[in-house]
Amino acid sequence: MRSNTMIRIMMVSALVLGLLAPAAAEAKKLKIGVVNMQRAVSQTSDGKRAEKRLMRMKKKLEGQLNSKMKKFYAEEKALRKSWAILKDSEKRKRAEASQKRFQSLRKEYLLAERRLMKQKAKALQTISRKLSQIIQRIAKRDRYDYIFNNVAVLWAPQHVDLTNEVIRLYNR
Repeated sequence: MRSNTMIRIMMVSALVLGLLAPAAAEAKKLKIGVVNMQRAVSQTSDGKRAEKRLMRMKKKLEGQLNSKMKKFYAEEKALRKSWAILKDSEKRKRAEASQKRFQSLRKEYLLAERRLMKQKAKALQTISRKLSQIIQRIAKRDRYDYIFNNVAVLWAPQHVDLTNEVIRLYNR
């Protein structure tokens, strides 16, 4: 009985190895590449232009908000100086007005930040779409089976990194 069990185990093992051997041989033929998408986006001509445009937009918005904040703080300072001589009703009224101005400035800041994030996402989406098309062309041209974003890859040899080629083709 033991010999029958051993024979069955050996037959199943041989069958499994027989089935896996072609798959293992086929796996060695896979052509795999990686692309550092973050670097590709930032080093394309469109990526550099978008970054400059977003920085100009950010500085402009920051300048506008900073001047409004300076004005707000100057008004607050003047209010604190006259605080002691104000009636309670006037104090309450001015405190509420000050709180509303501060909330308005905070809302304006958040809206500006959201606007910047939307612009960045829009630029990133456009560039990423073009990069994806280029990566697909490279995959077809050079017969890659898989091209991964290197974020998901802990290590890969230099010869499978297609980032420079993708950037070069994008900027052409």
